[in-house]
Amino acid sequence: MNAARLRFRAELRRRWRTWLALGALAGLAGGVVVALAAGARRTASALDRYAVAVNYADAYVVKGFAFGGDALDLDRVARAPQVVTSQQSAELAAVSRSRSGQAIYPAGPDSILYRVPTDGRRANAIDRPQVIAGRLPDPARADEALADANARDSLGDGVGDTVELGLISRHTLDTRPDVHLTADPRTAGYGPLARVRIVGVGATSQPTGGQGAVLLTPAFYRRHGGAALGEFTHFVAVRLRHGQADLPAFRLAVGHIAGRQPYALFEPADALPRVQRSIDVEAAALRLLAAFGAAAALLMIAQALWRQTALSIGDQAIMRALGMTRGQLVTLAGFRALAVALPAAALTAGAAVALSPLLPVGRARDLEPEPGLAVDGAVIAVGTAAVLVAVVAVGLLAGWRWARSGVATAHASARGPGSLRRELARWPPAIAGGVRMAVVGREGPVVVPVRGTIAAAVLAVGVAAVAATFAASLDHLLRTPRLYGQTWDFENGPGAEAPAAVVRRVVRDPAFAAVAIGNDASVEIAGRQVAVRALDDVKGTIASPVVEGRAPRRPGEVALAPKTLDALGVHVGDVVRVRSGARTVPVRVVGRAILPPSGNRDRLGEGAALSFVTLRRIQPGVPRALFEIRIAEGADRAAALARLTTIFDPSAAVRPSEVGDYGGVDATPIIFTGLFAAIALAALTHSLVTSIRRRRRDLAIYKTLGFTRRQVMAMVVAQAITVAALGLLAGVPLGIACGRFAWNLFADWLGVLPEPLTPPVPILLLVPATVLVAALVAALPGRIAARLRPALVLRAE
Repeated sequence: MNAARLRFRAELRRRWRTWLALGALAGLAGGVVVALAAGARRTASALDRYAVAVNYADAYVVKGFAFGGDALDLDRVARAPQVVTSQQSAELAAVSRSRSGQAIYPAGPDSILYRVPTDGRRANAIDRPQVIAGRLPDPARADEALADANARDSLGDGVGDTVELGLISRHTLDTRPDVHLTADPRTAGYGPLARVRIVGVGATSQPTGGQGAVLLTPAFYRRHGGAALGEFTHFVAVRLRHGQADLPAFRLAVGHIAGRQPYALFEPADALPRVQRSIDVEAAALRLLAAFGAAAALLMIAQALWRQTALSIGDQAIMRALGMTRGQLVTLAGFRALAVALPAAALTAGAAVALSPLLPVGRARDLEPEPGLAVDGAVIAVGTAAVLVAVVAVGLLAGWRWARSGVATAHASARGPGSLRRELARWPPAIAGGVRMAVVGREGPVVVPVRGTIAAAVLAVGVAAVAATFAASLDHLLRTPRLYGQTWDFENGPGAEAPAAVVRRVVRDPAFAAVAIGNDASVEIAGRQVAVRALDDVKGTIASPVVEGRAPRRPGEVALAPKTLDALGVHVGDVVRVRSGARTVPVRVVGRAILPPSGNRDRLGEGAALSFVTLRRIQPGVPRALFEIRIAEGADRAAALARLTTIFDPSAAVRPSEVGDYGGVDATPIIFTGLFAAIALAALTHSLVTSIRRRRRDLAIYKTLGFTRRQVMAMVVAQAITVAALGLLAGVPLGIACGRFAWNLFADWLGVLPEPLTPPVPILLLVPATVLVAALVAALPGRIAARLRPALVLRAE
């Protein structure tokens, strides 16, 4: 032990800079991984913390036009014994248009609700807005408003822009059946014209499906008519004395107050699981990225430590001759590893905290009540300990390996093939020397571990290819509704039985390539409640994509979504019993299908699809009311959709929240894998500098033989480019394979069609970019090599 300690002290004086550099690389890599893991936890918990921060409502009691009357006394509801705090608001009837001129609807995708407090409160005591850009509107100003992110996107307006609202008076709403929400707000004449300026953008925790909200002020309500304004709904939000525990008693109290008057009572908490699922997708993506990052970081740091241990193999022979045992050599390797591990662990904690403002991501980023720096003590402690243990373990393993192998074995394994030396003899001397330094690990008595340098290049290229593949696959998912089961362009909201005239009108329109009609329902399959979509094709074919088997084509067949199939424990080809009420029908599972969320199903990867004929055997009274329509290729899409909106309400087909909410974070893989690539490039630079130092004798001989400074620099650049070329040969296919594998795992967990995409342009651009970066990376070690003084080096030898 004393011999190992004395030797370590001597090496520490000479090599502390190298060990510190390795510790910095390991710490930065570990910090990125820990930041991702902590960010995943922060993302997953953002909704719960948001609900507390904004004083989330326990219930909404709604009256008004949408529910058949407005006689319910909301003031009495607000005075119910269970209520601690209340706030009344209305959703105004208004017409508006986006910046591009598109009419804004009050329902469906890209729609907007205009909400205004009606009880005169200056500030929101319940559901307080959380501002993510700009500021809150002044309650005393009638011309200021707050838009949520969805409303901002639908309007095409941001902070500082003005929105025109054509308000609809209560009298007009009650007496005129010809109110058109597509009217121009400036000429509609349904009520007063109002202009508001968006002064801020706020977060929303509701599963809106693309629907947005604009929050107006109490001053707006007073200025433009107050109770004379038309409302779609009027509601009171309440906080209960004992939270959710008071809901049953509150329901009874509201029922007693309402009597026979119509109303609706909503529990906002019922919608939170759907929002949480979309946030869980974002958290899972971060965990997956952290796992791949941890593997890449471990490989990168392991090869660097292995190389550093191999560089001391010549000294080991001397130390063995002086009497040091193998156990002492392994102990010495452990001391070296600890010298790297301690700064690495410290930097891991610091880097994780420094990177925390980049997280959480996606929807959770808007909901995060405390953005900025965050310290997750548990994750940082575990991550720091893992970095410390991993670095020491790799160092001990490398020391044990080289202590057992001996210098002769290392020399023999490092020799380059004779055919390569003969081939290089025909090349220009500077280039030949650079290639030889890149691939031959031994020049004379000095051993240089070139495999670690090449491994660093492979990792740098590989993580870039992983990022490009994952990001391209995500973008492909966001742009391709077929991948999440939406194979149509228009879907109406189900209602009463469709009239035969409407069916004929839609079927005969040449702009529609395929039409299917049916309905949504909820049935029991194999003892489990399952949401189903039952459709029959009446023109063309509309079927969800199938990953196994086929789509149901005949009565008595069903296709199940992957998660439902697994939950039921059945397989394609099995017969299951479908039950609704007293009716039970046996059906055969014919496929594993990708099904999008629907009216009864709000989660990707779950549900079932069958024919409408089969559904009517189970539920005879279900109306044929739901249309799915695909527009023909070459048809005027805008005109076709406009015709459909004259027959139905706006399309109810929306992007699933699990997919849509992640669309805002499609740069996340690129950002963090870019950090890993930068760390890998730093490791490559360190490898080249180390290689130059180990080859000082050879470089001095080259200069003695007549090499100029320019030739020496060219030789180092050739070495770097050779390493980069080898990295490209191995890293590109490895990175593409890992990226596709990661995407398949993510898509399978999400419940979408696993269709990874390899982007040709970014991958092709990776080749010149890697060569250019390698040449730039070689600039520093090239200058060091060019300044060598042969006389001093050879005299030391």
